[in-house]
Amino acid sequence: MLAELQHVQTLIGRLTEQLHTKQLENAELQEQLCLQTVNPEDEAARAELQQQVQQLEAQHAQSEQEKLELKDRHQALELTHLALSDTLSQAQLQITELEQQKLALENQYAEFNEIKAQLEAERDALLRKNDFAKQKVEAIIHRLSMLGQTAATDSNL
Repeated sequence: MLAELQHVQTLIGRLTEQLHTKQLENAELQEQLCLQTVNPEDEAARAELQQQVQQLEAQHAQSEQEKLELKDRHQALELTHLALSDTLSQAQLQITELEQQKLALENQYAEFNEIKAQLEAERDALLRKNDFAKQKVEAIIHRLSMLGQTAATDSNL
């Protein structure tokens, strides 16, 4: 886009130079035309000069038209460039915002994993405690049943 803008600016510069050169040539031809005296021998030269003047004026008009078209194109490209720059800035802001959100989510994920690990460790400890308590209860029940059998045998005797 920037290269195209520079190219258009270069073309405008060249056309401006050509226009200036043609205007100078036109002025010189006008002076020559005014300085010449009307003379039948020079009538052909005068007609040729007038034809050259008309050609130069046509070239001048065409150069002016091209200059205006290039100027319009240049302005359109500048507007497009500005719009694209704004869009790029907005996209960069969104990228920055999304990166911040990603970082926050990653931190939150790490915290959740840490909490999960703590809860799993706590659960494992409680399961071990529960198994130990079951074993104790079973041992107590076993001893009570043994005591009950011993008491029943003692009373039978």
